[in-house]
Amino acid sequence: MVRERRVYRRWETQVLVLIGLWAVGMAVVLALGRADEAMLAVTIVGPVGPILYLFGPSVSVVVTPHEIVVNNTFHRWRIARSLLTPPELDDTFLEPRGHGLVDVAALQTAFDRRTIAPAVRWFRAATAEVTALPDDGRRRLGVRWLNVTVLAVALGGWVLSERYIP
Repeated sequence: MVRERRVYRRWETQVLVLIGLWAVGMAVVLALGRADEAMLAVTIVGPVGPILYLFGPSVSVVVTPHEIVVNNTFHRWRIARSLLTPPELDDTFLEPRGHGLVDVAALQTAFDRRTIAPAVRWFRAATAEVTALPDDGRRRLGVRWLNVTVLAVALGGWVLSERYIP
């Protein structure tokens, strides 16, 4: 059976546990705290969750018949299948023919940027399983504006928190 699309998203246990602890902590503060304390917690601790999301589960790699889509935190690369060869088992960079290296953050750990060997194996298997079709032979770089906005709002929360610090 030929699949039309395969997606790998980095679901790292450490990041997911931290996001869970953040969510529980925020819920407790909002439920038990007074209005001033709750606002202080929302502005100081609130941005931590979205930032953890940005550098954890927001990165992915998508294999389609026409292209490989690399979604890093703030950039989205769309690379034609004809320009790529699968990476080695310890490599998390793609080198499109005629272009520079493309870092695939989804194939690395979030904190220390080590290669996740099962993720690289998944990528190699996905490129073999999803049949390559004719493509446009181009590489395109785009900005992930939603993630840029999330980061701007989170940092804005920290700037705003100075108003609420006693």
